[in-house]
Amino acid sequence: MTRRNFVPGSSLILGGAAAVSAVSNAYANGTDETIKAVMIGCGGRGTGAAANFLKNPNTKIIAVGDVFPDQTERAVERYGLPKEAGFTGFDAYRKAIDYAVANGAVYAILTTPPGFRPIHYKYAVEKGLHCFLEKPCCVDSYGYRMLMEVNKLADEKGLKVGVGMQRRHQKVYLDGLRQILEEKKYGDIMYANVYWNMGGIPVRGTGEEPTEMQRQIRNRYYFVWLCGDNILEQHVHNLDVGNIVLGNWDPLYHPVRCNGMGGRAPRYFGGATPRVGEIFGYHFVEFEYEDGRRMYSQSRQLAGTWNCVNEFVYGTKGGGQVARARKRGEHLLDPYDVEHTDLINAIKQNLPYNEGWAGATASMIGIMGRMATYSGRVISWDEAVNHGKTYMIYENHDALTLDSDPPVLPNADGLYDAPIPGVSREV
Repeated sequence: MTRRNFVPGSSLILGGAAAVSAVSNAYANGTDETIKAVMIGCGGRGTGAAANFLKNPNTKIIAVGDVFPDQTERAVERYGLPKEAGFTGFDAYRKAIDYAVANGAVYAILTTPPGFRPIHYKYAVEKGLHCFLEKPCCVDSYGYRMLMEVNKLADEKGLKVGVGMQRRHQKVYLDGLRQILEEKKYGDIMYANVYWNMGGIPVRGTGEEPTEMQRQIRNRYYFVWLCGDNILEQHVHNLDVGNIVLGNWDPLYHPVRCNGMGGRAPRYFGGATPRVGEIFGYHFVEFEYEDGRRMYSQSRQLAGTWNCVNEFVYGTKGGGQVARARKRGEHLLDPYDVEHTDLINAIKQNLPYNEGWAGATASMIGIMGRMATYSGRVISWDEAVNHGKTYMIYENHDALTLDSDPPVLPNADGLYDAPIPGVSREV
């Protein structure tokens, strides 16, 4: 599976008049129609994204779904919904989307742990919903391939897709990227350095969840099948920015191979968190592009270490930070709000709009980097995409319950086995 298999047409394959959504027609005819949304994933990221969505006029949440009953109940109360508009379980996404579509919804906010994203995205697009996908968009190669197929379907249906990579909607980044790519501030770009180095992540939940499935979902940041590791969950933002600079906004531009190293140092938070989960504490990856240029990537979650969340590029005339400096007294819009406003405007005006392509690419770059650090091998894009290890539970997904076994279980010592570079195989 290569870029040539998935290059969208110049019109993003919008099709004819039959592909135009009902809500787009309503706005084109001057109707002040409320955009109704369904929210799948009612945790902190979901309620945050819903708040950003609801800052736009004439918007409303009409249905919610989550795997946990307590989170569904809180969301029902928060948005003043009838009890029948809240759904719980691994199949809650289907029930909530079906209910929402039957009651006039046109917008889906998909904010569960990212392992679930391709499954939920596929169903929402099949049901004709415009979608906002929180990043990252998948955690493994199978999920990436699913995303790419659903992106094509969304374009064929004329549906609009936004992804929670807010730097693409942030003025200091947009200005900086324009200076670099259009004004050639640093000349011809030779390489990029991108970083998401931070402290630890706290263990979530009560610690007394009755099943292993519940414990792992509450602590999504510690398990590959749920979050994809920190090189993907957080670092996808920086990888996306570096890829934009090297690829000049081509949503399907990507490295051709990479090598890297990483490890599983104890990921302490405040000096007290025990070793939890299976993911690495740090990664360093060298991504190589077809023209020989490089993107050098660091991601780390270790307390007491150097913090840096940023992107730098270097060219024939020098180098520096991608985002321009904020001016004194400058008022800037919240990019988390803007990414929803941009998506809503595309719906209202029926403009070509599908960030799903870029979201899939950036996610797959992180997955390929993880494969290199886990295995200690050089990994090519094609082998990563076509032969990468599957982590998420895709088959019979809807039959899962909170009593089901997750894909990974603790060993006899109560710990989780982690990849061993030089031994573990990812392809």
